[in-house]
Amino acid sequence: MILEYKIDENDFLTHQLFIASKSDRIKKKRVKNKIIIPIIYFVLGVYFLVKNENLVVFILFSLVGFLWYFFYPLWERKHYINHYKGFIKENYNGKVNIMTTIEFNNELIIAKDQASESKVFTTEISEIVEIPSTIYVRLKSGQSIILPKDKIANYNELKAKLKELANYLNINYEFDEKWKWR
Repeated sequence: MILEYKIDENDFLTHQLFIASKSDRIKKKRVKNKIIIPIIYFVLGVYFLVKNENLVVFILFSLVGFLWYFFYPLWERKHYINHYKGFIKENYNGKVNIMTTIEFNNELIIAKDQASESKVFTTEISEIVEIPSTIYVRLKSGQSIILPKDKIANYNELKAKLKELANYLNINYEFDEKWKWR
């Protein structure tokens, strides 16, 4: 099966956000930032309440902690988006909107663009993950082949081929239909 398509900045951004959402390190960091800071503010407020019997300071610290808990995640999501947009502009500048040809068969994946050609043995595929907008063929090296659904004319044929390939290689084909950057 041969595919021809172009990957734009949004496709790279979705990929980076998907990888971040699956990273245990980033998940822990995000939870820690959301919970630890409000707890610190609340504890400081209790300290000032007990030490100085200052109810106003307690209320202010508790309010700051409460607001942090609910509004920090909104800011953080935008922060990650802006961070990865800058990363993409810096590192993927030569790969955006370039016609790419990918050929899948049971033994090899051959990818070509204007500047390069690469061949990957299908045994290097670790998993195939589908989200609402994209399919990622994840490699053991940590890289992914990005297949945006809206840019592939024969999507149903591709999906069938990739499921067949996953069965042939005895790897997971995961469909995360509810994935969304949160």
